Amino acid sequence: MKKKFLTWITIVVLVFSLYLIWENFYKDTPQVSDYNQLKVHYIDVGQGDSCFIELPNGENMLIDGGESKYADDVSKYISALSYSKIDYLVATHGDSDHIGSLYKIFEDFDVENCYTSFYGAESKTYERFCEAVENEGIDLNTPYANEFIIDTENLDVEVLGPVKNQRYKDKNDASVVLMISYYDKDFLFTGDASYGWLEDYNIGDIEVLKVSHHGSYTGTSKELINEIRPEYSVISVGQNNRYNHPHDSVIRLLKNSTVYETSKKGCIIASCDKNSINFEFEKAN
Repeated sequence: MKKKFLTWITIVVLVFSLYLIWENFYKDTPQVSDYNQLKVHYIDVGQGDSCFIELPNGENMLIDGGESKYADDVSKYISALSYSKIDYLVATHGDSDHIGSLYKIFEDFDVENCYTSFYGAESKTYERFCEAVENEGIDLNTPYANEFIIDTENLDVEVLGPVKNQRYKDKNDASVVLMISYYDKDFLFTGDASYGWLEDYNIGDIEVLKVSHHGSYTGTSKELINEIRPEYSVISVGQNNRYNHPHDSVIRLLKNSTVYETSKKGCIIASCDKNSINFEFEKAN
């Protein structure tokens, strides 16, 4: 009887130990079975940009964060996905609707690598961003065209712009423009770059376009769309914004692309494996 009782005690202790291991390690760690997908979250930050990318190698990337008033929203969104660190943070350029909330990311997450345009901004928001990077104790990298943040057999994160030693008159045009490629599926992230510069990057066919500058006519042209021919186009834009984004001319240019707007869909999530891309949506409560 005593021997049977000890056996049950041993089993209970073993089960409890396994539970503690799961609770403290596996629960907060993306599982290996999830690593066969590229998952792009176009977070709804009103009239701004923020994209969180779960990479198929188990790492992640945050591109922009929206205005400061969305700081808690972006941070909570990423935390809800069970991440405690950001492997790659990219601030495409210094406008507040792209970098305003990033100070909060440095407060709430361990940031491993940070990138931004060489073309800074003279603003309190940009100063706050730079201070957050400095306090994190990491370098603020300035990538240029033809460089790679990730370069592997089936997963690439390539920098298309800005071009080194090129003179830009506008910080929007000097936006860090990225192409994330998983197998033969290409996702283009444009910041606020104007279509003239995007045309010069010789992008070629892509599957998913993050429409430049919230759907402003400055970021999209007939020539650009004929060149890249996106199957899907995502516009990060606020409801009833004072700029009337997205402009009607842009919507007309995207007539052969399936268009999703954060102002209508909320958070837009694209899940990509080597064969297909699927979309789902999360409206705020």
